[in-house]
Amino acid sequence: MENFILYEEIGRGNKTVVYKGRRKGTINFVAILCTDKCKRAEITNWVRLTHKIRHRNIVTFHEWYETSNHLWLVVELCTGGSLESVIAQDEHLPEDVVREFSVDLITGLYHIHELGIIFCELTPGKILLEGPGTLKLSNFCLAKVDGENLEEYFASVRSEEGEGDDSESTPQRHLKNGFRGSPLYTAPEAIKGEDFSKASDLWSLGCILYEMFA
Repeated sequence: MENFILYEEIGRGNKTVVYKGRRKGTINFVAILCTDKCKRAEITNWVRLTHKIRHRNIVTFHEWYETSNHLWLVVELCTGGSLESVIAQDEHLPEDVVREFSVDLITGLYHIHELGIIFCELTPGKILLEGPGTLKLSNFCLAKVDGENLEEYFASVRSEEGEGDDSESTPQRHLKNGFRGSPLYTAPEAIKGEDFSKASDLWSLGCILYEMFA
């Protein structure tokens, strides 16, 4: 991380702190996530799914590092916060804004679906706002390749790192319990324990569009 300067904290989540940062010698500002190593499987998943994606509606991955105690993920900085905070502040959005946001979300989802990626847990908290009002999908920790068993992928990451069964991480426990995510945005079949699909992503999208407008 010697190539970056950390500024103020701009977000905080489960065992993760997000900082505004800047690459030394440039004026390129980025978001830098500092997370506990117990989330290695989730972060590895995010990196492997998005490291080649360059799309206006997907938060761009730049690079990642490992230090003695943490994993560091460097991604595109979105200065407008999350869609969740916008909805909470405004309660409902004007029709023209919802229409523009809808185009962003549909375009972003279409792109990852064309790449064979299922987002799986689409919520307003994982959608970020950038610049003049562009929405971007973020946090691919629990996304997956279509048809893939994510529990098996997480297990393979743990195996490669030499972790034993006692170190089972939080996401793996959630996967073994079947349902994960927010029931407010999750498709009925996923709540019942069926696998996530492109159709379940579209259900979540519909819930978000309704929430923005209602």
